Amino acid sequence: MIASLHPCIEKDLNILCAGRSLTAREKKRLARARAVILPQGVTAEVYGECRRLVPRVFPNYDLRFGWEGKVGDALLFDFFQVPHPRTLAFRDAETFFRTYRDLDLVSCLLSGYPLVFKGNSGGEGDMVFLIRSQQELLDKMALLQSPVPEQRAFVLQEFIDHGGRDLRVVVLYDRLLSYWRVQSDPGKMHTNLAEGGRIDFKSDPRLRRRGMEMVRRFCRRSGINLAGFDLIFNRNQDPDRPQFLEINYYFGRKGLGGSLHFYELLEEAADRWLATEDQPVPGILIRK
Repeated sequence: MIASLHPCIEKDLNILCAGRSLTAREKKRLARARAVILPQGVTAEVYGECRRLVPRVFPNYDLRFGWEGKVGDALLFDFFQVPHPRTLAFRDAETFFRTYRDLDLVSCLLSGYPLVFKGNSGGEGDMVFLIRSQQELLDKMALLQSPVPEQRAFVLQEFIDHGGRDLRVVVLYDRLLSYWRVQSDPGKMHTNLAEGGRIDFKSDPRLRRRGMEMVRRFCRRSGINLAGFDLIFNRNQDPDRPQFLEINYYFGRKGLGGSLHFYELLEEAADRWLATEDQPVPGILIRK
């Protein structure tokens, strides 16, 4: 029996539990399934129960929970030793000030100003700022007032001159799709569509292949099989070398043809995953 908790994917057993825990009866039914398909919005609690009850779970979110947000991304990139901008991660502002009493040391470690401040939570460029001075850094840290510990965490990152674009690589089990996100306004650092970025499917296919190959190797090592990776290229230093920027487990679908087309791609990926017991290396698809 195949189970699905995804509202758009129908299988033998279908359970909708958005915003709530699994009931005892649902857990008993899940325990009889040989595989389960989960939504991207699954909670850590429900994911943990499915991992405990069902032999096979898609997507593989083992590294999503416990490694959340921008801090989790930075720690994973360090752990797997993949290219990424130099990054300092902090649990909260108090930890930062205990560690670095001299703010000049921070900027030196990250190649000086400007540098990039990223709050641990949020998407679409929310809580991501270009920092040009000590005072701007202090002002942005003052925004991290929350009773939720994860929302007080943040990272500081060296600024990479990416020329106004980054590469989004989407992993759908054994297939990879990619496109550039391009910001035409030189006064904006963000490339996401919410900030005026546009999608480019055609430029620099050689660099796109380099980025997808790096993501493919990362997924083979990490087990991640559904995510949107953001990569950047430093146009001034080693411009052919992709660098990991972020992992997005819940990502926009416009570059994939919209939500309806994305759900078609996702169901096809889930069915391919169900058809095999092994974990193939993701292949690369260039969208024309």
